[in-house]
Amino acid sequence: MNIQFKMALWVLIATLVFGGCQKDKAEPLCDPLDAKYKLIDRGEYNQAISELQELSVKDARPAVKVALASAYAARGGIRVEDYWGFVIGFDAPLVPPGTIPGNATIESIQKIAKQAKGDMDPRDVRALGNLVNAMAVWERYKDRVDAIPVVSGQALVDLTEAVKVLTAVETPGGHLYRAILNLILFKSYMVSSKDLWDQLNGIIEEIIKGNIEVLCQFNFEQILSWLAPITYHLVETLNDLIIAYPDDRKDLEDARNLIQGVYGLVQDAVNELRKKRTCGP
Repeated sequence: MNIQFKMALWVLIATLVFGGCQKDKAEPLCDPLDAKYKLIDRGEYNQAISELQELSVKDARPAVKVALASAYAARGGIRVEDYWGFVIGFDAPLVPPGTIPGNATIESIQKIAKQAKGDMDPRDVRALGNLVNAMAVWERYKDRVDAIPVVSGQALVDLTEAVKVLTAVETPGGHLYRAILNLILFKSYMVSSKDLWDQLNGIIEEIIKGNIEVLCQFNFEQILSWLAPITYHLVETLNDLIIAYPDDRKDLEDARNLIQGVYGLVQDAVNELRKKRTCGP
C-alpha cells in the first residue's frame, strides 16, 4: 500500500472527522498514530490492529478509532478514499415513496394465474406480487452501487469489525466513513446471494409459463435470511448519511423508511407463501 493511502486517510481525518479543528495543546508533538499508520502502509495489518487495539484502551480520541477501522478495512482490501464519492451527495430516495407495492405487478400476476395449470390461491397471488415489487427496489439500489467492490470471507469479517469500531466516532466524517463501509457490505451480501436471487427470478419465469407447482418446491424462508443483512447495512448507511447531511434529512429518511417498509412487505409475503396453500393437501 503506497504513501498516498496514508496521506488520503489523514486528509479525511483532519477535514471530516475533526471538522478542521486544531490539535489540543496537551496532545504530544509525536503522535503514536504515526507509527501505526506506517504499519498499515507496509501492509503489516495484524500488527497495526493489535497495537491500535491496545492504544484505544488508553487513548479515547476519535482518531484512534478511525485508525483502527482503517487497519481493519485495509486488511480487508479496501482503501476507503477510493470510494468516498459514493456517499458524498448520495442520491436518495432512489424509489419515490408510495410506489411500493405497485398494483400493476399484482394485476399482471393475477392474469398469469388465470392462465396457469391449476388454481392459485388469491392470497398467494398478492404475496407473490408484493415480493416481485420488493425485488424491484433492491435492484434499483444494487444498480446504484454497481461500481462498489465486493468482499467475502475474512475481508467481510474485517469490514464488519471496522464498522463496529466506527460506531464510537460520532462526527460527520465518522458517519461518512461508516456509510462507505456499510455500502460495501450491502453490495457484498447482495452478490453473495446471487444464486437465491436467480432462483427467485426463475420461479417467476416458471409461473409466467403456467407452472405454478414451482411454488411448492421453493423455500421462501431463505429470502428473509438473505434480506436481513442486506436491509440492515442499507438502513445503517442511510442512518449515517442522515447525520452527515442534515440538509438532505427528509429525503434520506424517506428512503430509509421505504427500505424498512419493503422489508416488512417481504416478511408478510413470505409468511403467506410459506403456507403453500397452492400446493394443496
